Amino acid sequence: MKNFGFAAVIASGFAAAIVGLAAPAQADLGHHDWVNQVSGGTSVVVPQVDTSVHN
Repeated sequence: MKNFGFAAVIASGFAAAIVGLAAPAQADLGHHDWVNQVSGGTSVVVPQVDTSVHN
């Protein structure tokens, strides 16, 4: 039973490594073009807050 548990730990480690290495490979240069197209025409307006003391 110890061997089965050890094999399960090794197998789960390999599976985590495969999933962890596969995700960064999907973010190629085409993804950067898409991000720039989506966020290229947006702008942010932040109102100024009056912090002076009023009587």
